[in-house]
Amino acid sequence: MNIEKLVDPIFHRQKCTACGFYTVYQAIPAGDRATDSCTHCGHQVEIAWHPEIRGVFKNTERLLRDMEEILPELKGLKNPGDHILLD
Repeated sequence: MNIEKLVDPIFHRQKCTACGFYTVYQAIPAGDRATDSCTHCGHQVEIAWHPEIRGVFKNTERLLRDMEEILPELKGLKNPGDHILLD
């Protein structure tokens, strides 16, 4: 009998390399790998998953929060599908 631990997706903000928008990404861990998806265009990337990756997402969020003072548009990225184009 196999018991699988279900893990909730982790939402984080970053720039999508496919569509070029800053958007909300969704990371879904599955063992030692995770699928990281742009919630705007659907572009998916498989990444290595390790316990420290949550810290990487948190550091990126801190950086984006600091950038919100200069680029207030970033505050609008709260829900899956939200996206903005910055020059």
